[in-house]
Amino acid sequence: MDREAEVERLGQSDRHIATAEQHITKQRLLLDNLRSDGHDTKVAEEMLTGFEHNLKTLLEHRELILKTIEQIDNGLA
Repeated sequence: MDREAEVERLGQSDRHIATAEQHITKQRLLLDNLRSDGHDTKVAEEMLTGFEHNLKTLLEHRELILKTIEQIDNGLA
């Protein structure tokens, strides 16, 4: 396996995680505004749940990349 390629994938993963976190923050703010204005929040809540699920998946993928780099560094891959 190519360590350099894995490090690049790690950087890309970190950028995706940062973007996902930004989406979650914006969605939470939107949800708060909708609630305070008395609007139905069901769809906004479902979207937030989806964003949070995506973030969890991205974090799990990042962990796999880190494990792969560790295996390369230990001569196991």
